Amino acid sequence: MLNKAKEFVKRDLVLLIAIILAAVSSIFHKPDLNYVDVDVLLVLFSLMLVVALLKSIFFLDWLASKLLCHCTTFREVTNVLACLTFVVSMFVTNDVALITFVPLALIIGRTIQLDMIRPVILMTMAANLGSMLTPQGNPQNLFLFNHFHYTPQGFLSIMSIPVLFSAVYILLLIWRTKNVKVNFQLENMHELNKKMTILALFLLALNIAAVLHYLEKLPVIGVTLLAIIFVNWRLLMKADYGLLLTFVGFFLFIGNIQQTDLVVYLKNSFLGTAWGTYMVALGVSQFISNVPAAMLLAGLTDQANALLIGVNVGGLGTLIASMASVISYKFFVGEHPYQ
Repeated sequence: MLNKAKEFVKRDLVLLIAIILAAVSSIFHKPDLNYVDVDVLLVLFSLMLVVALLKSIFFLDWLASKLLCHCTTFREVTNVLACLTFVVSMFVTNDVALITFVPLALIIGRTIQLDMIRPVILMTMAANLGSMLTPQGNPQNLFLFNHFHYTPQGFLSIMSIPVLFSAVYILLLIWRTKNVKVNFQLENMHELNKKMTILALFLLALNIAAVLHYLEKLPVIGVTLLAIIFVNWRLLMKADYGLLLTFVGFFLFIGNIQQTDLVVYLKNSFLGTAWGTYMVALGVSQFISNVPAAMLLAGLTDQANALLIGVNVGGLGTLIASMASVISYKFFVGEHPYQ
C-alpha cells in the first residue's frame, strides 16, 4: 500500500495538490458545484478522445517520416522536428506533439550516432511556445479562453506576437545547429489508414470549431463520443482522467477562496497590474507548472492578457514549469541515463 501511495504521489502530484486545496478550502467555505466549469471539462475530454484516435492510427508518425526522409543534414533534421512540433502542438496540444516526436528524434539519434539533446530541447521549447497560439494548444489556454470569455479573434490578436517572436528565436537557434551530413532510414513506419485519418481529422476540425464557439459544444461532443465508441471503444480509456479531476479540484478551490481577504488583497496589490500579473505567472509556473498556475491565478486577477502570456512563456524555465518538458526529459533520460 505504501509503495502504491508513493507511486501515486510521483505520478499525480498536481492532482493530489488540487484535491488537498479543494478539501481544505471547503472546510472554511461551503463548496458549490457551480464553481466547476463543465463546458471546459467536456471539451477537454472530447479533444482527448480525438487525439487518442490520431495516435492510434499513427498519423503524426507518418507525417513526420514523410518530411524527415528528405533530410540530408543534422540541421535539416533538427529544423523538421522542431518546426513540426511547433505547428502540430497548436492543434493536438504540446504534450501529444512531444510524446509523438521526441521518441522519433531519439531513434534518429541512435541511427546516426549523434547526441540529440539539442534537438530535443528545441522541440520542447517549440511545443511550449507553438501551442500558445490556439485555445486547444494546451490545457491552460483552453481554461483561460473560457474563463475570461475570449473571442477567437481576441485570443489570436494577443498571442500572435509572442508566437511570432518565438518562431524567429527558435529558427535562429536551429540555424546555429551544426550542419553535418547524416544518412538514416526510418523503418517500420505504419501505413496510413485513409478512412480513419479522414474521420480523425474531421472530428478534430469539429472540436476546434466548438472550442472557438463556431459550433455548439454538446452536439460536437456527442458526435465525437459516438464515433469513438463505434470505431474503438477502448480509446475511452486513453483520456487523461487525472487531468480532468485536477481541473475539478482547482475549480472548487478557486471558487472557495474567491471572496477571502487574502484574495481581495492580492487583487488590489501586485496582481492588480499587468506587469505584476505577468511576473507572478512566470514565477508561480516555475514551481507548480503553468496549468495549475493559470487556474490558481485566474481567480486572483482581472489582467487576463498578462496572465495568458505569463503562464505560456512561464512554461519555459524549470523542468516542472510545463508538464510537456517533463515528458521530453523522461524520454531522453530513458535513452541516455548517463546524461
